[in-house]
Amino acid sequence: MKAIKSTAMLSLLVFLSTSAQAKNIQAPLDKVDWQFSGDRFSCKLTKKLKFDGSVAFIANSAQPYSVSFASTQRPYFVDEVKLSVNFSPWELNPETTTLLDGHDVDPHGLTFSGSEALHYLLNEMEKGAWAQIKVRDSQHQEEKVWDIPSVNFSDSYQEFKSCVAALLPMGFEQAKDNTFFFSSNDTMLGDEQRQTLSDIVRYIRYDQRVAALLIDGHTDLTGRTLDNLWLSRQRAQAVADELVAMGIDRQLIQLRAHGQRYPVAQGTGTNANQQNRRVQLRIVKEGV
Repeated sequence: MKAIKSTAMLSLLVFLSTSAQAKNIQAPLDKVDWQFSGDRFSCKLTKKLKFDGSVAFIANSAQPYSVSFASTQRPYFVDEVKLSVNFSPWELNPETTTLLDGHDVDPHGLTFSGSEALHYLLNEMEKGAWAQIKVRDSQHQEEKVWDIPSVNFSDSYQEFKSCVAALLPMGFEQAKDNTFFFSSNDTMLGDEQRQTLSDIVRYIRYDQRVAALLIDGHTDLTGRTLDNLWLSRQRAQAVADELVAMGIDRQLIQLRAHGQRYPVAQGTGTNANQQNRRVQLRIVKEGV
């Protein structure tokens, strides 16, 4: 291991001495420390950078994997942002493969997104490869490269993988507002709609800040007003009953029937009718 460290540092010194423009920034290998944190909504692997800032691999419920990077060593202007896997960081001319293009999010930050590419990168890091972030400012001919070592990575990555396997199928962004559509005169939920409700219920069970569930029933613009008011209530009640059957406290539910009022599409054509025959389920959270 000491030989590998020495060779890696030697290759860094050679790289710096032969490149006038590129700047390579690397943490001392004996101080590399990966930190895991996570819950049922988010999993994160974080590493502090040598001088300032950090890099983090993030997996959130129902969202692509992402990498968040921040450092004041970053050029203020960048027009090229690359995330690569470095298969042989101990060699003078290491083999690298670019996986993702990124973009800047503020004067110091960068972000990358893509589950397949980042899953591949993490698995290669578990085998000993390193990650590499490169930015370039063509106008000022400035390039910087951050090598992200995989030293002391494996244990934290095992925790990360276990966390990802237990992520809920929905986060708040996916659960907070859902619409269920119905056929003409129908009040029955389909299998796909029940699965969506099941995913929403799993979210609610793990979020202690959910204060209320608002269920609003609607119909299309055809038929009589009183009949439509009854039909919209039956549709809303079908969603409420399904939630209660799945374990939701009925006291959380606020049900309203609107009939043909508040259409989202005007007219009585096929497309308009399909959009208007709906139940909207919204989650209200404390402090949101």
